[in-house]
Amino acid sequence: MKPTWVVCIKQVPREPVFKRTGDAYQIDRDRVEGILNPYDRRAIELAVNLKEKQGGEVVVLSMGPPQAEEALREALAFGVDRAVLLSDPAFAGADTLATAYTLAAGVRKLGHFSLILCGARTLDSDTAQVGPQMAEFLDLPMAAYVGKATCKERSLRVERTLDGVRERLLLPLPALITVAGQMQAERPLALSSVEEAFGKPKVQRWGRQDLEVDPGRIGWEGSATVADEYAVWKHSRSGEIIQAKPAEAADRILDILVKRNVLGG
Repeated sequence: MKPTWVVCIKQVPREPVFKRTGDAYQIDRDRVEGILNPYDRRAIELAVNLKEKQGGEVVVLSMGPPQAEEALREALAFGVDRAVLLSDPAFAGADTLATAYTLAAGVRKLGHFSLILCGARTLDSDTAQVGPQMAEFLDLPMAAYVGKATCKERSLRVERTLDGVRERLLLPLPALITVAGQMQAERPLALSSVEEAFGKPKVQRWGRQDLEVDPGRIGWEGSATVADEYAVWKHSRSGEIIQAKPAEAADRILDILVKRNVLGG
């Protein structure tokens, strides 16, 4: 059986806008521009590279509102073969746990797979939890923040760097990995690939009735966490331009750092 590389992706807001629903807040996806999560691009690139070396097909899977189809079509332009969107009002308001549960149900419906790849994190929530939670639901071996991966027979050799320590791991397949930001450079997109991806109805849609899920474990009802308040983080920087010869500039910079106790001691 040919390998199937499944990439879980997400459409994220370029700039988050929140709305209040009951006693909690959630992102108002109807009022923001959605983009393909940048970290997921690395996972797509790695999956396409694995397909080129090992054969098989690449399938992207996402959960979101109907407009999330744009991110799936962008993935198709990068060389993905199939795209599936899990979209249903019942899925709305899901936290990471409910999202991982629903995505795991989508993977089960896909059937055979060799490897699941996720971006290490997302721009909107930045929790890095969905991938590991999916691995738990699917009872798969898992490695997070993978920088390199090569497939050999029925195993996957991965390399990652955590806290300055480089690790090399061997995972039996099927498995799940989350892909770190430092991967191969993205391949350039041909205009013909973009036209084909956005010109054909190649995205499947599955709703709650298409999946074997417990209604109490999806969407708002299945979420273990809610956001009862939010704040947009703002930060500012101050700068000083020093116009002097290199030696004099170095002395002045050192003097400023000492006065501000930046160097400590």
